[in-house]
Amino acid sequence: MKVVLDTMLWVSYCTLKDGYRYRLIERARSKRVRFFVSEYILNELELALTEDLGLTTRFAALARRAVLRFAKSVELSSTPRSFVPGDPDDDPIVQTALKGKVDYLVTADKEILKVGKIEDVQVLSTQQWEKELPLT
Repeated sequence: MKVVLDTMLWVSYCTLKDGYRYRLIERARSKRVRFFVSEYILNELELALTEDLGLTTRFAALARRAVLRFAKSVELSSTPRSFVPGDPDDDPIVQTALKGKVDYLVTADKEILKVGKIEDVQVLSTQQWEKELPLT
């Protein structure tokens, strides 16, 4: 299974070690799920940690490295197509999923969830994705 997680799932993973999203991602890792990210998602992660949550730039850099230890980075084209009519800022997240040729884009973003499916990529909420993960 190949997956792209949106930025907020990575923020939760890096900040809430006892939270639902952290446990879900760790479960996926134990099942050998392959994760993909892009520079766009990593930059958003750092900004969310420092500007929105007021954490240090050192923490943000360590979080970025932690994600890259098990997520493969894909390079995006400089001119992304439009995928999310309600929020064009989310287009690079969808593009990351397409570039990584993933099975699922997992998100908490309502605008991305509205899209449902883009080419071969199924857009899922965390709850929907949890049901797709193998139990053993």
